[in-house]
Amino acid sequence: MSGVSTRADTARFRADDPDILVTASLACPLCLRSEDVAWRLDADDGYDPSVQCLCRPCNERWRVYLAPQQELRIGLMAAHAA
Repeated sequence: MSGVSTRADTARFRADDPDILVTASLACPLCLRSEDVAWRLDADDGYDPSVQCLCRPCNERWRVYLAPQQELRIGLMAAHAA
């Protein structure tokens, strides 16, 4: 995913929430879809871990900032998806 994120949000899930709630927290801010969102963990900067998101139907990009426990959870989901 290239391009600049124009929107930013804060993740709203607990580390022990089911996967469906984690992905719902990454839903598109315009159309509210979560199933068509491509996301990538951007953990290179340990001070502000975040997820870069792209809604394929809307072509909307945004960034969701994570707490350390949320970063770990998203990282585990990404590892299982790979």
